Amino acid sequence: MPAERTYSEVLKNGIPITLRFRAVKLFRISVKPDGSVEAVAPRRMSIDHAMALANERADWAAQHREAFLSRPKLEFSDGETALLWGESRALRVLPGPANAVVDGGEIIITAPENADAASRRSALLMLYRRELEREIPPLVAKYADALGVAEPAWSLRDMRTRWGSCTPARGTVRFSLLLAAKPRECLEYVVAHELTHLRVHGHGADFHALLRSVCPAEREASALLRAQPPI
Repeated sequence: MPAERTYSEVLKNGIPITLRFRAVKLFRISVKPDGSVEAVAPRRMSIDHAMALANERADWAAQHREAFLSRPKLEFSDGETALLWGESRALRVLPGPANAVVDGGEIIITAPENADAASRRSALLMLYRRELEREIPPLVAKYADALGVAEPAWSLRDMRTRWGSCTPARGTVRFSLLLAAKPRECLEYVVAHELTHLRVHGHGADFHALLRSVCPAEREASALLRAQPPI
């Protein structure tokens, strides 16, 4: 049996949805920050059954999709704000080589005078990268020890729709740079979550039981991550 089957369908209100059938026990539906809607269903569930469950949540999906799509687009300019470890900080932009630093309650972004919003965003991510490079190593060591696995090689990426990913066969883990915008307990949860995949594939009951045994606050942290990302 294949590890996953994927289908493109349309909800009763016209919103496209991606159905993924995996080794899970419960059906769940989510809206991604880019407005896309995805549902994950048990492998043996029929498409008709999965779509019936998805259509029960069609209004919910539409509401959350609209919230994501209508959020203001940041330009990373003076007067705007950005999050660092869950706290909102005012942005100040100055001319100079691309970089970002914390100065009291502000984040100072330096960028060439002709820099566009994407360039200023990239400068902010430099700050996020430094913060995560300091915070992640002790968490990886902590949860590798708790789970009885070797410390994996890990990297940081500008992932906007996933907080992390794991390739168990290679023993590698990737984390989103945007985790630096979330409270630190969210980062700890994602580290624990991805390292748990080194022991258990998929998101079935065994996975969640093991994750909860090493990270008891995983449900609360997961709820925090469902809020829209800052950038």
